[in-house]
Formats: sequence, structure tokens, C-alpha cells
Amino acid sequence: MEVLEAAAGAFRPPSAADTQILNDLAGWAERAAAQLDSTADKLAKWLEDPVRPNGRWNQERVIVFTEYRDTQKWLHDHLATRRFKDGGRLELLYGAQDPDDRERIKAAFQLDPKDSPIRILLATDAASEGIDLQRHGHRLIHYEIPWSPNRLEQRHGRIDRHGQRAPEVKAYHFVAAGFR
Repeated sequence: MEVLEAAAGAFRPPSAADTQILNDLAGWAERAAAQLDSTADKLAKWLEDPVRPNGRWNQERVIVFTEYRDTQKWLHDHLATRRFKDGGRLELLYGAQDPDDRERIKAAFQLDPKDSPIRILLATDAASEGIDLQRHGHRLIHYEIPWSPNRLEQRHGRIDRHGQRAPEVKAYHFVAAGFR
């Protein structure tokens, strides 16, 4: 108890200047959180061409892999602000997901695009093993590169497998400007 009393005496209520600084920092953080980073911005612009050219949704599908659930949620929110979520076009697949939701989303992604609105599947590595997603999707993009090349291959294996209907499977990832 003496320790708590001694520690409490070391603190003073924030001054008006302290409060102003804290409010300024909170405002800065809110504005920063609402902005896309350059990679997210490039992804959003890139997605327009394969799934929504000239602002019109087509029959194409893309899987976007993230390594972390926090990144997936953050990216989902940003893509939603660019109207990629409209009409059920954007879905999530992750490890802790309700099994019924997970199965519904996997099945919907495998349906003919005329019968299911999903065009973009944001997936964590939980979707990189043992899941068939090749029937109507032949593009994937690695938003984050995993530490193991085996994980890249497992991700590719979701669409590059028996039953793939496209003549070519395409996998993308980001590199810095000037990368050779």
C-alpha cells in the first residue's frame, strides 16, 4: 500500500498544455489510420483492372493473402472504403473464423461467378493449406511475403492445381521501386 501511495504522489493531473498535446497526437493518429499506405493504395488500384475494369464488376476473381489477421482486418476496412465490399464482393477467410462461415465462403468462391458475388477473397495463411479455390480463380497476390518459401508454394497451390480452368495461373507480390 505504501508503494501505491508513493507512486500516486509522483503523478500530477495533466496541464492544459499536456491535454492539448495528447489531443493533437490523437487527432494525428486518427488521420494517419484513415490513410492507405503506398502498398495498400497500389493494391486497391491494381484490383480495379482484373475485377472491376472501368468501374464495372466482371466475372474475375482474386485471392489476396496476408500473413497476419490484423493486416487482413485493416486491409478489409480500407478496401471497403473504396467500395470493393459492395454487394458481397469482398470476403474474409481466416483461422479463427466460425467453421460454418468458413465453409460458406469457400463454397461461394468455388461457385460460378454468375451464381456468387464474391470477387475478392482476403485470406490469411489459414487458407493456404488443403483448400480448393481453383475452379473460378486464377490470380492471387501476396500482400505480405511469408518468411518461408514453402508458404508461398502452399498459397499458390490453392489455385494452381487439378481443376484449374484458366490457361495460366498468375501470382503477384510487391517489390520496392527500382528493385531489379
